[in-house]
Amino acid sequence: MNVSGQTIDSLKVEGGTSGIIATENHPPFWIEANRFGTVPLKQHDLITHLKIGNTHLFSRKYLPPPGSPLSSKAPFHIGYGVDVYNNSHFRDVFLKEAYLKVGYGAWELRGGRYAETVGNVDPELSSGSLAVSRNALPIPKVGVAVKDYVNIPHTNGFLKVKGVFSHGWLGNSNHVKGAYLHEKNLCLRIGRDALNVHAGLSHFAQWGGRHPLGQIPSRFKDYLRILVGAKGDETDPASQQGPVDIVNAVGNHVIVSDFGVNFLLKGKSLHLYTQTIFDKGVGSPDARDKINGLNVFSRDRLVGIGFDLRHPGLVSKVVIEGIYTKYQGGPVIYQGRFNYYNNATYLTGWDYQGQIIGTPLFLNRRHASLYNLDLSEGSPGNDWNVVSNRVTGLHVGLKGNLSTRISYRTLATYVQHAGNYYNDALFTSVKKQAYFYGELISQIGPSLTFTTAVGRDMGQLSHNTGGLLGVNWQIK
Repeated sequence: MNVSGQTIDSLKVEGGTSGIIATENHPPFWIEANRFGTVPLKQHDLITHLKIGNTHLFSRKYLPPPGSPLSSKAPFHIGYGVDVYNNSHFRDVFLKEAYLKVGYGAWELRGGRYAETVGNVDPELSSGSLAVSRNALPIPKVGVAVKDYVNIPHTNGFLKVKGVFSHGWLGNSNHVKGAYLHEKNLCLRIGRDALNVHAGLSHFAQWGGRHPLGQIPSRFKDYLRILVGAKGDETDPASQQGPVDIVNAVGNHVIVSDFGVNFLLKGKSLHLYTQTIFDKGVGSPDARDKINGLNVFSRDRLVGIGFDLRHPGLVSKVVIEGIYTKYQGGPVIYQGRFNYYNNATYLTGWDYQGQIIGTPLFLNRRHASLYNLDLSEGSPGNDWNVVSNRVTGLHVGLKGNLSTRISYRTLATYVQHAGNYYNDALFTSVKKQAYFYGELISQIGPSLTFTTAVGRDMGQLSHNTGGLLGVNWQIK
């Protein structure tokens, strides 16, 4: 920490290298998934990164302890950072993060590529949020956020709210080139610290861009339609230039609801939560999808329980989750077949640079090809990028400390893949798969950390064993 006048800096510089190796031509599932797209699909590789970050505060009073987030009560602050990665046998250099954030208290203007999750799930132990997990590389965005819960006036702290409103760029890696991302979410918390309930809704839309059949309207008035999920304008000549869906809501919309209850019991916390996903409404061949397709009581959902002891110990945190997404409104087209994360115009779907943005438990074409599934042209249902979005699964995450210098994290997941409603030939029988992961983190002195991890995949899709060895140096 350096003090210059009234400005307090918290400059952090760290670097690290990890080596991965596997028995198959790709890493085991949990060695690759939920790592912000930084682990390549290689049998062996070295992954190196250098991260620099800083936060300028104007009051020492709000400087957080090392490793802790900035308090929402902190006054004016400026943060920036960059995290550069190299992998794929030294051929690929890319930015995991490169951002600037300017804020006052919980309010923040932010721009760039920054790592985050959307959804009230544990970032380390969850299988992944249905909205935005840690699976894909962060999408470049600009926006405004209330990043921590703030009091709603005249409620004496009983009601609190947080939220985000952003605009992003999806680049040219997808089927539709130069598409945009619209993002907004709002979460309300009711209650006190000892017992509170949260309810949130997140809305994402891929829109605009250049489709192989033509330019998709990308004007401001088209953006206004995206904001509210409106259908296309059949009287607008520009809407006839590309593959714009005049009948249904324009763009690829993903809406995820979050509900949960938090209990604080003698210094320990219990979190019960659930997420539902809305990807397509209910309609008919000649009427657009209706918003009544948004059903927070859908049988398709992620359900979880998290128990946090809030102190170091052999077991410090446990997360148990179940996921079911097989129903999707049923098999009747226009009334069901919601086909989560897929879209007829934005064929890449809810995917960024080859990684699913939401839960990694679904399979996209890139990962399904590793499992020797027949993805040849002309096979039924193979024009969709998300090959399997009808899943049933159980997931357990556990972390704790073996000593004052050694901590661990372990994940165990069982998934049954039923494909999607359009590729019965690939999934005539449900594909059963299990993923296991164990990790030891050893603290060697104040600035050096070693990570040792083993992953094992077993089932009808893949039998794979692999390991990860890593070292991270806190330079400053």
